Amino acid sequence: MVSGGLHMFPFILRLALLAAAAAPAASAPPADAPQLPAEIQEHYRDYNFVNAFSTVRERNLLADGRSDASGMRLTRIAGLMRRLTARVEPLDPGIVVSARRRPETTDRAELLRVTSFDLDQSGGEAWLYLEALALEPPANVTLVSRFAELTAEDEEPSLDRLVAAAGRPLVRTYEIHHWVRAGRAWRREAATRSFVDR
Repeated sequence: MVSGGLHMFPFILRLALLAAAAAPAASAPPADAPQLPAEIQEHYRDYNFVNAFSTVRERNLLADGRSDASGMRLTRIAGLMRRLTARVEPLDPGIVVSARRRPETTDRAELLRVTSFDLDQSGGEAWLYLEALALEPPANVTLVSRFAELTAEDEEPSLDRLVAAAGRPLVRTYEIHHWVRAGRAWRREAATRSFVDR
């Protein structure tokens, strides 16, 4: 009986291999699957570029107007910080009067990866679920030092390329961002919901 079972094994293995070969390949997401608006995707590319290629100190100096943004790198960072600020809706518009709105990137030091989202195009609303990859100072300095190399071919390197170039494990937390469409433009609410784990 044991020998009969061993004799049947190659036959069963061949059947399993044939079944696996005949099984349909995993299908790609349907072409009509919802996509994040390009403006929102661009926001996170800009955000990651700013945080990867500048330090918190540099961003604070730029935000306070104490740096002239000399050089190609800081000139680019300053422009992106202004663009990021314009896309974020203040927490209390019209209540707190400030001569200068500080960009959201000023004191934060991480890269953001969108992991999933709920999009209501007709209602003009989106909820994004993100993974925040903390940039410790050594990893941040490594990225800044590799600015010319990493931006030589790509205007804005992919998040995966930035993470690989950082060369260090990154601490993860999780966030939820809420976006609303105002006219034809998408704006992100300044409030960020953060979680250590999910």
